Amino acid sequence: MEDVNRYFNLIKHNLNLLDLLTGDRPKHLKDEDFSDWQVTVIFYISCIYMKTVCSLFDIDIQDHYTLHSIINTRTDLSLYPISKDYRHIEEASRDARYEGRKFDKDYLIKRILEKYNKVRDCAISIIRQKGINNVVHADIKPFLERLNK
Repeated sequence: MEDVNRYFNLIKHNLNLLDLLTGDRPKHLKDEDFSDWQVTVIFYISCIYMKTVCSLFDIDIQDHYTLHSIINTRTDLSLYPISKDYRHIEEASRDARYEGRKFDKDYLIKRILEKYNKVRDCAISIIRQKGINNVVHADIKPFLERLNK
């Protein structure tokens, strides 16, 4: 349970960062496009949800490759078809971090949000099945809807 609470705190922390990245900005940053970091934070929230799930199965995840492998091969996770959604968010984040890709509001809401919600809802379902009811439900839609672009 200690890991679960630590992960829930990380989710809240990342949600606060997304709030900061999508909220009102100082005048000198008004025109700055932070969509690359918005997508990256969304990926990290997705990742932390899945690390929470893995911790409930006593699987210690230390890198993205291992987590991706678990999502693809673990039979108790294969009941939830989220592998492609998770991978899409991960690839968008990688493109943002390493290629400087930017994303418009429409893409974030129509593509990333939908996939994120599937991953989040899958994780929350599994966590609740394990008897944990105080699950953090990180709703990112309000943050994305307030974007200008």
